[in-house]
Amino acid sequence: MTPTKEQIERKARELYVEHCYRTNTPQLADITPELSELKESGFVSLAISELMTSMERKNEQWLNVDFPENFSVDLSLLFDSGGLILGSKHTGKSDVAMLICDKAMQKNAIVVVFDPSLDWIARSSIKQYLKVEPYTVLDVPSKSTIFDISLLSPTQQQTTVERFSKSLFESQAQAQDRKQYLVIFEEAHTYFFQNAMRSKSLMNAVKLASVGRNVKIATLLLSQFSSVLDKYLIKHNTSQIWLGYTREPNDIRYLRQILGEHVSELPKLNDGEFLYLTRDNLQKINIQPFENTIPKEQILPKIPQLEPLKTTPQTDNTHAISSLIVAFLWFIAILYAISAR
Repeated sequence: MTPTKEQIERKARELYVEHCYRTNTPQLADITPELSELKESGFVSLAISELMTSMERKNEQWLNVDFPENFSVDLSLLFDSGGLILGSKHTGKSDVAMLICDKAMQKNAIVVVFDPSLDWIARSSIKQYLKVEPYTVLDVPSKSTIFDISLLSPTQQQTTVERFSKSLFESQAQAQDRKQYLVIFEEAHTYFFQNAMRSKSLMNAVKLASVGRNVKIATLLLSQFSSVLDKYLIKHNTSQIWLGYTREPNDIRYLRQILGEHVSELPKLNDGEFLYLTRDNLQKINIQPFENTIPKEQILPKIPQLEPLKTTPQTDNTHAISSLIVAFLWFIAILYAISAR
């Protein structure tokens, strides 16, 4: 199968826009280059290569793999390019993420989870968690940590993630001996919604997800609304994708661009079944609910200290003026008393 001219041109323009964001020139993404310019800059040949590879991959037969012996994740690829877990509610997205978390921690990665569901505290193998409130200051942890953000509104969750993303990126950028971090975002559409890359209020979270790998920060995004996620951020995290059951029309329509004809399998999947897509292969995997009995330890939040109010000492001039005012009031009172007689 050979890609059509329209597919090649569309893919070349997508690669051009992605290049603009990768090179920190987003203002150029709004410019639509001519086809001849795309050819000269090499985007057309790159588009043909990627489309041919994608079509060959989508035409391959995929296998059924059971849990847990054969469950695999390419950690080197995950740490370099991130990952996605997509599917409707209660399909096992968090179970896949917990398996990945276990394998990452075995390789000494520090896993940070933003969880609004309390599920990670109940079932994951991460030992410590922090209950986040609006005033809580999140330090960069030195151990794997669950940030329980269930008490926060969506806006407060965005603010918390944005501030932490800035702190983590700056900490890693300044570190001499960097540790590997994996940041897991449950309900990722809360932060990385459509056009999030243009949002000034989430610029640090977007930076973390798009170029965090440069300072050894990987991201794993979980969402039940794949069509709502920012499309350019999805491209940053498509090296490994786990796709669970969905029959939502918008999601099916969008995922067809990634899965091709295999998208028809998504509505047929049972809970715990996923299509596992990598750069080289497509498999069907079957997992069981993740269970762990490791006791959890709650760490205390850091509350910002308010500085005491500073009183301004009175100067000599202020004291003199006060004395004159008091004397003047006494003088008025005496005059009033004399006139009253």
